[in-house]
Amino acid sequence: MKTAPSISQPVSAPRLRSWSAPLPRRFRGKANPHTTIQLDPAFTLVELLASVALLTFILLILAGVTESASRAWREGQSRTETFQSARTSLEIIAREVTPAVVDTHMQFVVAPASILTQAGAKNVAPETPAILWMAPSGSDGTLNCLGYYLYRDDARKFYRLKRIAIAPRTATTPSPYFPQMENPANPRDPALRTSPVDAQWFTRTWDARAFDEEDPDNAQAVVSSAADGVIAFWVQCVDVLGNPVPLVSKSTVHPVSELQYNSAAYFEVATSTPFDTGNSVQYLAASPQAMKANRVPAALDLTIVTLDSRILARGFAVPAQVNIYDTKGALDVDASRHQYETLLQQNRIYNARTFSTRAKLVNGS
Repeated sequence: MKTAPSISQPVSAPRLRSWSAPLPRRFRGKANPHTTIQLDPAFTLVELLASVALLTFILLILAGVTESASRAWREGQSRTETFQSARTSLEIIAREVTPAVVDTHMQFVVAPASILTQAGAKNVAPETPAILWMAPSGSDGTLNCLGYYLYRDDARKFYRLKRIAIAPRTATTPSPYFPQMENPANPRDPALRTSPVDAQWFTRTWDARAFDEEDPDNAQAVVSSAADGVIAFWVQCVDVLGNPVPLVSKSTVHPVSELQYNSAAYFEVATSTPFDTGNSVQYLAASPQAMKANRVPAALDLTIVTLDSRILARGFAVPAQVNIYDTKGALDVDASRHQYETLLQQNRIYNARTFSTRAKLVNGS
């Protein structure tokens, strides 16, 4: 019979055995199936640096593609706005010039824009025309003096088609620039007469303040910006037979004039067949029998060349406008435009756009 241990005898704690779970079969070695596995870190420092460099490279490529697409969109938007403005300005000119009127005390003129420089305008584009006329464009059919010319400021890269609009003198708007059409005190006032050789009927009272639209305190300004980015502007007068009208300044018989078209010049117009000379408009020498024509052309061909502001901002030199004339002394718009486009390309300007329209005058001869 076994004796029970004494209570005072210490009881030894059970001895623990170390144990590790067996590895899956694919990790078991033949020598020792319970070998402890030490796994390497996921990435080394070299691998991490290489990954960051590759990711940076990819991000740079994506950023470049995104910027290129964004720049192309902005440039396209700028071109669209410029071209839309140009087309709209041509439509406005055509609409405003359609009802142009003349009589013995009113004039229609296409002249070198330099006449505006003489009247106080600044930065008038060289070799470009100014067109001036009278039309019942007021809200109640009153006559307004209207006109367009090209403004060019190479230093600031401003190339603008500008509009002249002068309302008649009234008690509330006593504009000093509206052409004088009557003088009750002196019906024979020489200022009322239109000239066969100049445009002073329009410009006689014009001064620098009339053209200073940038001065916010100048309430006398009569000009505004019609379209930006216009770098060339041609106006071709067309007679009733559809032929270009020769310039007054090119005539060898008419009194000397620098004007291109003048409703008050001495000329006559063929209405069905050309004259024996083959011309449908012929100028006359000054004589007691010569009468002012007092006619507006049958139509106007209006052509402009435009560049958007982003192209202008790149600093390319914009050449001056080119004017080429045919053997009859008429402006050859197609030849002038082609020559001008060649000059633009020589100056590395390839994104210019040309717009043209024909405006028929309801009172045209």
